[in-house]
Amino acid sequence: MSDGIRIGQLGAGFIGKVHSLAYRNAARAQRPLGATVELRTLADHNAQRVAEVADRYGWAQTSTDWREIVADPDIDLFDNSAPNDLHVEPCIAAARAGKHVLCEKPLAPSAQEAHRVWREVAAAGVLHQCAFMYRFIPAIAYARQLIEAGELGEILHFRARFLLSFAVDPEVPFSWRFDRQAAGPGALGDLGSHHIDLARFLVAEVASVAAASTIEVPQRPGGAVTNDDAFVAIARLGNGASASFEGSRIAGNHGLTSRIEVDGTRGSLAFDFERLNELALSERGKGGFRSILVTQSAHPFSDFWFPVGIQGQHPISWADCFAHQAHCMLSAIAAGRALPSEAPTMFDGYRVAEAVDAMARAAAEREWVEVSYRDLDSPEGA
Repeated sequence: MSDGIRIGQLGAGFIGKVHSLAYRNAARAQRPLGATVELRTLADHNAQRVAEVADRYGWAQTSTDWREIVADPDIDLFDNSAPNDLHVEPCIAAARAGKHVLCEKPLAPSAQEAHRVWREVAAAGVLHQCAFMYRFIPAIAYARQLIEAGELGEILHFRARFLLSFAVDPEVPFSWRFDRQAAGPGALGDLGSHHIDLARFLVAEVASVAAASTIEVPQRPGGAVTNDDAFVAIARLGNGASASFEGSRIAGNHGLTSRIEVDGTRGSLAFDFERLNELALSERGKGGFRSILVTQSAHPFSDFWFPVGIQGQHPISWADCFAHQAHCMLSAIAAGRALPSEAPTMFDGYRVAEAVDAMARAAAEREWVEVSYRDLDSPEGA
C-alpha cells in the first residue's frame, strides 16, 4: 500500500470546489482508505480564484499553469475539473507522465477527442476514472443490484429527465458552456451524458437514436450561443429495450429535476435526485410503488460514514456521493489494484461521448442514427 497519495487538480471553479471537499471527506471516511491524502497543487488560470479556493480547502500550493502539476514527479493523481475543452491535452499529458487520472464528464467535446483520451490514458498503464458521479449514489448502486439479481425481470424500458432553469433568463451572460467548440453539445452533453451513462450502467449500451434539439436563446450578453439549450431523444438499447432522454437548461423553474425510471417484466423502479436517499420499487403482484430508504446495513455505502445499527444510518448528501467517487479512486491507488468493475473509466467516458455525438447527428439530420463504437486500437480519426 501507498504511504500517501499526493493530488494535483486543474480547476478551481464550482466542480473543482466539490472535488476538493470530496478528497478531504474521503480521507476521513469510516471505510479504510489505506493511505493518507495530500492536496498538493491546485491550478487555475484565475490567480485570485485559485488562491481563495486553495486557502478554503487546504491545498498546499497553487499554480496558474496545469503543466506544473504534470511536471511534478511527486504528484500521484491528476484531477481534471476544468472546462470541457481543457480535458483532452492535460489528461493525456498527465497519463504520459505516469500519473493516475480522474476527469470530469463529459470526457471531451467530441467522441473523436474522447476516444483519443481513452486510447492514450489506457496506453500509459495508469488508473483512470471518468466522473460519472451518479454511479456512486447509494440508491443507484442498489438499483443496479436489484436489476442484476433479476428482481425486475427482463428490462423493457428506461426513461430519464434532467431539467434545470439556470439559463432560462436571456440575460444570463455568455460563458464557455454556451460555446459548441469549448463545451461540445449543450444540455445534451452536460446533462444528457449523466443519464446516458446510467442507461448503460443499469441496462445496456445505446445502439441507435433519434433526437431533436433547440437553441431557444441564440444570443446572450457577451456572445452567440452555438450549442443546444434543450433536447429530447429516443433510443434502442443493446438488449432491445427502448429508452427516452430529455434534458434542458431552460426548463421553467426547475432547480434540479433529475429522474430515472426502469421497467421490467416483473416490476419497475424509480429514482428522484431530490429524494437522494430513496428508491421507489414496484413489484408485480405486490401493489404499487413503495419507497425504500437506502441507508440500511445491507445497502451500498452503508459502512462509509458512520457505524450502522439495526435501523440503518443517517441520510447522506450530494456532496457525500462525490466522496464515494473519490474514495473509489484513492483506495485503488493505495492498494495498487484495478478499479472495481462498477467504476466508470475513460472507456465509459468515450462510449457516452459516442452516444451524445450520435444524438446530435440525429437531431441535425432528423433521422435515426446507429451508434458506432470504436475499439481501443482504432486509428485516430477512424
